Amino acid sequence: MESKIQELIDIKLVNSEQAKEMTELLSRVEEQLTNGQYIYALFQAEFKKQTGYQYSSFGTVMDYGDEKLKKAEQNQINGLLLDYLTKIKKVELINDKQISEQSDRINNNEYIHLFQFLPDLTSQVNFEEWMSYKRLDTYRKGLFENEIIDKKENDRLKSVINDNKLKSPFQLIDYCEKARFLDLSKYSNDPKIYLEQIHKLTSDILPELDFTDFKFEIKVDSTESFSDYISHDLITSIKSNGKTYKQKSFISPDDIGKDNNYLGKIDEQEYYQIFNKILKDSQSPYRLHLIKSSHNHRQGSAQQYFGIVALKKNQLKMFRYADSYWNLSYESFKNPLTTKKINNAIKDYQKLGLLAHLNKDQLIRSLETVKEKENRNLNDVLISFPEVILSFDIELGNLENPYEEIVSEYSKISHQEFNPINISDNFDLQKETVSLSFDFNNKTYETEFKVDGDWIDTRFFEYMNDVIAENKLNGKFYSLYGDGAELIYLTTEQYKHIRENKLLVFTDEWESQMDE
Repeated sequence: MESKIQELIDIKLVNSEQAKEMTELLSRVEEQLTNGQYIYALFQAEFKKQTGYQYSSFGTVMDYGDEKLKKAEQNQINGLLLDYLTKIKKVELINDKQISEQSDRINNNEYIHLFQFLPDLTSQVNFEEWMSYKRLDTYRKGLFENEIIDKKENDRLKSVINDNKLKSPFQLIDYCEKARFLDLSKYSNDPKIYLEQIHKLTSDILPELDFTDFKFEIKVDSTESFSDYISHDLITSIKSNGKTYKQKSFISPDDIGKDNNYLGKIDEQEYYQIFNKILKDSQSPYRLHLIKSSHNHRQGSAQQYFGIVALKKNQLKMFRYADSYWNLSYESFKNPLTTKKINNAIKDYQKLGLLAHLNKDQLIRSLETVKEKENRNLNDVLISFPEVILSFDIELGNLENPYEEIVSEYSKISHQEFNPINISDNFDLQKETVSLSFDFNNKTYETEFKVDGDWIDTRFFEYMNDVIAENKLNGKFYSLYGDGAELIYLTTEQYKHIRENKLLVFTDEWESQMDE
């Protein structure tokens, strides 16, 4: 490291103070230093020299927009950048290809400032070092050994890598029989046209995903809409193997085709789950996974490109490392919920009386919600029915009267068996404690909980069950497995039946949900 930095001093690209700062920055790198890291350190040194502080990708905003320089000013900056580029080449931090391409960009007036040029050069060098022959060839071997590419495609890919013709991680998809690449710019901006095309391409990955009767509906999602923003849901429907499958995902119909914005064209993270429902029903060992790449250089917006690949669980390990060319979504292989299992569970819920408070329209709407969503477990199924499961984040969203609100929700899911009145709390982030008070069965209950920022005091759950036990109610609030707090009110008989028949996942059963 010292010799390379000394070379930068010798050609007067940095001074001794900048060299010291670069050395300190680069000393934090644990692995072998790359040319891209040297150039990034050089950018940091230049940035601090001109601004007095370090550049931060999170806290520093550099937006040159469509700013244009006068011809004389542009010629001056071009000369400075070409000289800078020549010096970087002299110390062998860039290769002939990089100096040629960057020279063209400079001469095409693509940069108006050094702080545009250096980050772009850093990005290019980092990307091309990441796409090195050695790393790509190792990855190819992994694809072949894990039977993701066959021998013919392995030989073809080996030749392409040898000839340095692989320019993007997404090109690897072309060699995988059970994978498809999607470039959203190649599709019409009319949902009536492109939605079915994308679903058809995805279904081609496996023959068992063939479908008919593609339909879709775009609906306003009032729960995610605001006065200045209207959110939309896309509900797709297909028929496969004699069954109708549905999937809800995000879409932004008003933004499709505007300003090269692909974010709202299709929900790449959700749309393909409709096919995983088919795979689960057929007991297939495969799951579809979303392919993204964490690195790119001048290759369009992050949402423009993605891939879908069908993999078995034992093929996933090679993709779960930080330096993988593909970033794959995590999909569930364990205890798959089939349509039959979901329908049988709903029948059991009805027999147990868990849905007795719902009218016909509420039941129909809830059943549609179950069909449209991705259900990881039966908790996700039952939570689709209103006022059965109470779900909230233990990092409180309501900072005015959170405990009052939660106690009221307890009452709703018990269907008034627990029906406190005069509920109040004096929650204040600036205080150390919060007082909760409510009346129930002709008795006033008052207690205090600790205030720990916006986090709920977990003693609250124990306290509520003590109140229930004291009043000898027919049921009890049980804690379910979930991302936050999920509670359900059950009688002893209901709880016993649900637990024995695995109709829900309780908190102490969390290990059963661990997958990959």
